[in-house]
Amino acid sequence: MSTDRPEANGLVVATHNLMHGLRIDGLIPHYLALREAEGLDLLCLQEDRYLAGVGPAGDERPSARIVAALGSPYQLVRDDGCPGLCLIYDSRTLSCRPRAIVPLPRLGRLSWFEKLYIVGGKTKQKYVLLAEMQAHGGGPVFAAVCFHLDTAGGNAHRLTQVQAVAQALEARGLQRRAIACGDTNAFAWRRQPEALGKLLAPLRELGAVDSETPETRATHFFARQNEPRLPHRTGVLLGKMGLDLPRRYDVVCTSVPVLRRGQVVTPDSDHDLVWAALRA
Repeated sequence: MSTDRPEANGLVVATHNLMHGLRIDGLIPHYLALREAEGLDLLCLQEDRYLAGVGPAGDERPSARIVAALGSPYQLVRDDGCPGLCLIYDSRTLSCRPRAIVPLPRLGRLSWFEKLYIVGGKTKQKYVLLAEMQAHGGGPVFAAVCFHLDTAGGNAHRLTQVQAVAQALEARGLQRRAIACGDTNAFAWRRQPEALGKLLAPLRELGAVDSETPETRATHFFARQNEPRLPHRTGVLLGKMGLDLPRRYDVVCTSVPVLRRGQVVTPDSDHDLVWAALRA
């Protein structure tokens, strides 16, 4: 494992939805390859928990496998209050200060259709995992935020959740030094990039922006959903027939100057990994 990277590489931050670690063995090589090619200082994960009956017994989560593969310098930040979210950081380049979990507005109820694809068939309390971090060698403290917005409820509901993220940053005085990463679930039948832009407006008003390139690629593919519920299996079947609705869900929103951005195709999850190299 390489321990020295040129300063020009910047601070590399990535985000990825693990699809509950159903194919974690196929995902780990992508993290190792990104680390070797660009560096990997901070990895924000969503769905960091195995589905019931899948994976090892006990409290192990997919993130434990990832940290073991990356090596001892990498540390976990997670909280039992929001078990699906996790931060993994390189302790050689970053130090981690106190963490917090922030509750997001909860959806009142599910429609009959939403009950088909939401595990458990009930609304759940969503949280944000927030940690204060600082690059070694000085520089200001910044907020590292990991989120996974509700799949159900529509973009109007998800907008209230993004507003809560922005308010949590303002309450801590970190609104101008933030890196907010995660899965927006910003689905729209038409003009999805515009819908995603509206959804992220509360963060953009704080100076934290995602890619400003209009043609940025889709990151979520229904045809790659390998979860066991019927709508997920239907999505896979339609994908095999050449029918899919790729959408950009996954974002790295930051107020830190961006040197470059990238995306890694990860067929063993329904989400691609996206990353940004920041001027530390």
